[in-house]
Amino acid sequence: MKARNNKIDRRDFLRTVGAAGLGSVFVAAQAKAMASKEQTTAKQQKSEVIQVPRRQMGKTGIEVPALSLGVEFNALENQVVLHKSLDYGVNYWDTAETYAGGNAALGVGKFLRENPDQRKKIFIVTKSSGSKGSYDEHKPTPADVEKCLQASLKRLNTNYIDMYFSFHGLSDPVHLTDEVKRWVESAKRRKLIRFFGFSTHENMAKCLTAAARLDWIDAIMTVYNFKLAQDAEMQAAIEACHKAGIGLVAMKTQAFGQMFETDEDKKLVEHLLKRGFTEGQAKIKVVLDDKRFSSACVGMESVALLESNVAAVLNKTELA
Repeated sequence: MKARNNKIDRRDFLRTVGAAGLGSVFVAAQAKAMASKEQTTAKQQKSEVIQVPRRQMGKTGIEVPALSLGVEFNALENQVVLHKSLDYGVNYWDTAETYAGGNAALGVGKFLRENPDQRKKIFIVTKSSGSKGSYDEHKPTPADVEKCLQASLKRLNTNYIDMYFSFHGLSDPVHLTDEVKRWVESAKRRKLIRFFGFSTHENMAKCLTAAARLDWIDAIMTVYNFKLAQDAEMQAAIEACHKAGIGLVAMKTQAFGQMFETDEDKKLVEHLLKRGFTEGQAKIKVVLDDKRFSSACVGMESVALLESNVAAVLNKTELA
């Protein structure tokens, strides 16, 4: 793709979609259709969309898409994004019982009820609720976690969860107890969950460092963005988890409310904008340039946003 085509905004992306065969975004079947209109089948007329690249999820032995779908929106009324995400290979869906007043997870359940054949193709991630207060105020017992898991299975209309984060926003690793470990082992034996981990929004480095010393944490979803890419303590914690084989998923990649303030920030964004990325695409690109992360989980409640982010991930521009 020529240098001037490095700009991947929605307009250019959709134009590329229509021009089957251009660049590395789509493999066209439409060219065959021009040879003989009569011989063209419906299957040949439909362009085959290239999937987003996949990465190994730590020690789990599975691969996940580099871009994952944060189902934080009312998926009951917005099923089109779920369907469209699968076209691009974005089959890692992350949700929680509290998102969209419960309608996010219920929407995923609706999709699975109407498309049961798709279940094995989707990597479903959900979390236990922290609605009873912070973890310092309320230490969830295995019984609490079990209750939340059973509710999630019912809400999502499935008999197993691919990745279960029993701690939704862990801020103190003191809660990663042997008691929880035994519950994890039990849930896996009963085939209610395939893998286990937690999400963290505060004291991320502390939580990641502690998890790296354990042998029963499969994955962690952590806040990570262009700001944290310059944080030495966070970098050391990420490296410890990577060496321990813990899969890492980045969330809140856009760092909303945070501005490019330092000289390093400004140089970085200038470097990326000159290559044609929007600011949002650039922020995802920065995160995924760190190959220690398996995926970037982004809330995408519209097809337009999904396609823009997919385009950024598919773009092969190397960052200095």
